[in-house]
Amino acid sequence: MEKKDKRFLEKIRTKVSKAITDYQLIQAGDTLVIGVSGGKDSMALLDILSNRKLSSPVHYDIVAVHIQLTDVPYHTDAGYLESFCKRRNIQFVLLKDETPIIKDGKQPCFYCAWNRRRLLFEFAAQNNYQKVALGHHKDDLVETLFMNMIQHGELSAFPVKLSMFDGQFDIIRPLIYTTNNELQRYIDLIGYKPLPYDCSYAKTNRRESIKKIIKSFYQIHPNATDNIFKSIQNIDKKYLP
Repeated sequence: MEKKDKRFLEKIRTKVSKAITDYQLIQAGDTLVIGVSGGKDSMALLDILSNRKLSSPVHYDIVAVHIQLTDVPYHTDAGYLESFCKRRNIQFVLLKDETPIIKDGKQPCFYCAWNRRRLLFEFAAQNNYQKVALGHHKDDLVETLFMNMIQHGELSAFPVKLSMFDGQFDIIRPLIYTTNNELQRYIDLIGYKPLPYDCSYAKTNRRESIKKIIKSFYQIHPNATDNIFKSIQNIDKKYLP
């Protein structure tokens, strides 16, 4: 691996460490539950946190959880994900669920995501694990911000750290300072090949439409996403109705 590539990997890992420090995402003795889908974001998160664990003075454990819903039209290669985890000495758990997802006349993406999240939360609560780490990054936050404004008339996205169920565990998002393109390069460099995502409902997902809109913003300014991200931390209420 070339020096520039090694520097890039270290740059991304440093960004994640900065987010962990800035938002106090991990404490000594924590067990982190990471939902792994097989996509680049969750697998990059898994690799970064397992790499950080080797040198961090704060001890924490990681459990990778992959969820298979029998009612969705695609399934990922769980064996491939398990081997990725074993090479990093991370416990791998496969959860299967038969909850009906496909409902006549309704977009199944919401129900699919909701049930995956439900199972992940139940697993963390039942095992008294302290943190659920999700792979959302900066671009995801900006997309969610615009989706909520357009669809719900609400200025909101998601927090980097959120206490759940009266403090049973926290949701954390350590990738919040990273971008989609950075994570794509990261997994390319570590040699991970994302599993194919061939769900027949993917093209009808509303988030894909929002992504196209946000992509057009770069024609206006090359740092569009970064500036939008900064704006939600830099609100001038004098100039709002």
